[in-house]
Amino acid sequence: MAITPTIYIVASDQHRNGKTLLARIIADYLLLDGHDPFLIDTDAPEGPLRAFFPGRTALADFAAITGQMKLFDTILGSPGRDYVVDLPVRHMESFFAAERDLSFFKECHVQGFRIFLFYMVDNSFTSQKSARSLQRYPGVDLFVPVRNIMVRSAWPEEDGALTLPFLPAPVASAISNRRFSLRSFVQGDVQGLSEENASALQSFLYEVLGNLTNLEPSLSLKNLLS
Repeated sequence: MAITPTIYIVASDQHRNGKTLLARIIADYLLLDGHDPFLIDTDAPEGPLRAFFPGRTALADFAAITGQMKLFDTILGSPGRDYVVDLPVRHMESFFAAERDLSFFKECHVQGFRIFLFYMVDNSFTSQKSARSLQRYPGVDLFVPVRNIMVRSAWPEEDGALTLPFLPAPVASAISNRRFSLRSFVQGDVQGLSEENASALQSFLYEVLGNLTNLEPSLSLKNLLS
């Protein structure tokens, strides 16, 4: 991941396709790498991301102006650290509209941030079209299309995507418990998983974390050559 303070925005135009799981993985990856990320969960009132990181997550209801200002002010008011923003489909349009109105990304760059946009591409042409429309969004330093094998993403595998491999249902169910820490698992605490399930999760995380490590240089080169 980047050394420069970075805002990691995880978005999608569809529900239930692994978006919050990816936000969790990014946050835990940063923590494992010695960073101190702060998370912003815009999925109020449920706050699924906040449930996993209660001590370092702000819940900002982006349906309200106060929630929008909370997101922007939190980031711009405390530069110098990483942020992970979980952006559900119902707030996509309003987020980017507010960003344009306030020149938020431009101000983030002034404050020294980089902006990475991870977009979960679902299994329809509409989802791929939505992703393509954001691929060159002004102010985004790195656009990362994400393919989740579980939802048969419409994004072409060969087109520079981050892939979430297959995760068996018992493992997916176990890690959905808010007390389950992916970071602790990587550090050796299997947290009650059977040997078979622990092995499956280890393989899953090994691939995803490895891809995150290699993502920035490979996609940066691809963008330069395109």
